[in-house]
Amino acid sequence: MKKLIIAVLLAVLCCAPSIAQAGIPRAPSAAVVEAPGGQLAQSAPIDDSASGAREYAVREAATPQLGQFEGGGGGIYIGGGAVVVVLLVVLLVVFLR
Repeated sequence: MKKLIIAVLLAVLCCAPSIAQAGIPRAPSAAVVEAPGGQLAQSAPIDDSASGAREYAVREAATPQLGQFEGGGGGIYIGGGAVVVVLLVVLLVVFLR
C-alpha cells in the first residue's frame, strides 16, 4: 500500500508543471481591449539634456569612493525546484521507513 501511495504521489508531483501550464489566448479579451473610463498611464519623459549629465557629474565628483564599489554581498537563493526536490526526499524517507 505504501508503494502505491508513493507511486501516485511521485506521478502527481512530476506532472504538476505540465498540468499548470496556461494556454495563451489568440486574441485579447474584451476586458483588455476596452479600458474602463479614464486615461491610461503614460511614462515620464526621459531627461537626455546636457544639464542631466552635468548633475550626474557633480554627484560623482562629490562621492569618489562610490567608484570603488565591488558588490558581491549577495545571499543564497533557493528556487522552487530545489524546494520540491527536498520535499520529495523527505516524503520518500518518511514513507519508506
